[in-house]
Amino acid sequence: MKTPIDSIVRVHSWKLDEAQQKLADLESLGIKLEQDIEKLDAEVAKEQEFASQHPDMAQTYPAYAEAARERRKRLETSIEEVITLKAIAQQELHEIYQDLKKYEEAQANDIKRQQDVLKKKEQAAFDEMGIQQYRRRKASENN
Repeated sequence: MKTPIDSIVRVHSWKLDEAQQKLADLESLGIKLEQDIEKLDAEVAKEQEFASQHPDMAQTYPAYAEAARERRKRLETSIEEVITLKAIAQQELHEIYQDLKKYEEAQANDIKRQQDVLKKKEQAAFDEMGIQQYRRRKASENN
């Protein structure tokens, strides 16, 4: 039998899954941005070497280097934003996890209560059968 607490636990489990996925996505984005910075640094080094070997092309290098610096700043800003978002996502994940554990504990207590009620009913039925058997035995002994 489904109880309201079962629905709450299921909803919070979904929320936990979503929060974990959000955090994983942010982790992936952070890694990708770090890789983009590494690629950019490698490209800049390659262009710098190319410019030093080809003096006729060296005049365009400063514009390229400035654009690369701006791109790097944007990537670093994005990484800082991702770090902030990850901290927020981790806090949300922690709160959802705490709520889920609270509801799971309530669900376990509810199941235990239901089992206790069932055991009491079973015991009452067994007691009634024992009383009836005792009465039948006494009635047959008196006859």
